[in-house]
Amino acid sequence: DPGLAALAQRLPASLQQLQLGFQDCSQLRDSGLAALAHGLPTVLQQLQLSFQDCPQLSDPGLAALSHGLPPGLHELQLSFQHCPQLSDPGLAALADKLPGRLQHLHLNFDSSGRL
Repeated sequence: DPGLAALAQRLPASLQQLQLGFQDCSQLRDSGLAALAHGLPTVLQQLQLSFQDCPQLSDPGLAALSHGLPPGLHELQLSFQHCPQLSDPGLAALADKLPGRLQHLHLNFDSSGRL
């Protein structure tokens, strides 16, 4: 999580596209998602995040990420495959905070057992 927080703090304010992939990150926690969300540039238009086999991620992390989505985001791709702690409240938090200008949305929650 400290590494993800450091990355988030150093994202350029003018960044318009961001793609990050995290696979088999067994130590990645909700606080890492919250730090990333806090550091997303407000001008970001395309965001693609993949969290596969990250068993510590849960609904509060997804909610924190949702709260940090930039309002001008046009394209959002999120993958949370094999994240067993995610459930309906996390997905509801995401749905509640989707940016109004969003034009493309792709979500993947395959094998996230509690959805």
